[in-house]
Amino acid sequence: MDIVFPTDQGTFNYRVAGIWVQDGRLLIHRNANDDFWALPGGRVGIGEEAELALMRELQEELNATLTGTTFAFVSENFFTYLERTVHEIGMYFYVSGDLPLRTGDFHGPEGDHLIYRWQPLEQLRELTLYPETLYTLPEALPPHFIDR
Repeated sequence: MDIVFPTDQGTFNYRVAGIWVQDGRLLIHRNANDDFWALPGGRVGIGEEAELALMRELQEELNATLTGTTFAFVSENFFTYLERTVHEIGMYFYVSGDLPLRTGDFHGPEGDHLIYRWQPLEQLRELTLYPETLYTLPEALPPHFIDR
C-alpha cells in the first residue's frame, strides 16, 4: 500500500525521486496532461525503504537498473493538483544507472502517459520544474556528478 492519505482537508503524499545527471543533462518527466516537469520517481509503500522504492519505481517506469544512489535532500512541498490540496514529503537521491541518453521526448514501457526528457542543466529555467529548488542543481551538484 502506497503512503498516500486522502482526507477532507487534502492529501498527504510520501514520494521519492531520482536526480539523474548524464553529460550535463537531467532526466525529468511529466504527465502527458500536465504543463510542468518533475523528477522521475513515485510513491513509497508502507514498510518499504525510500531508496528501494526509488529503485523499484525507476525499474517499473523506465526499465532502468540503478548502479548507484546517494541521498541528496528532503523537500516538504505544498501545492494544489487536480483541485486537491497536497502536502508532500519528497526524498531525493542522486542516482546513476544504465539508462542511455536520448534526444527529444520519449516514453517508458508503461505507455505514453508519462513523457521523459534529458534536459540540459543550463536550460532548466526554460521549463516549469517542481520542486523549484531543482533550478539550483547546476551549482549544487556534488563534483562526482558534474562530468556524467
